[in-house]
Amino acid sequence: MAIFSMIGLLFCPLISLLSAAWFYVRWQNSDPEAENVPYEKKRMKISLIVFVVSLVVFGVLKLIFPFNV
Repeated sequence: MAIFSMIGLLFCPLISLLSAAWFYVRWQNSDPEAENVPYEKKRMKISLIVFVVSLVVFGVLKLIFPFNV
């Protein structure tokens, strides 16, 4: 079971960074008069916050429980 948690911890920051990049591109390429522009910017900021938090959690867990693969 430890290998599955390790894989999840490795890919969580990557997936959240990719989603932040996706929302950034949608926000930059959207029409300024469109109604969903503020939501795309908000989603991008939330995804960046999730990226930073997951990176910190992964780093702390990596320091506490080093794994050798």
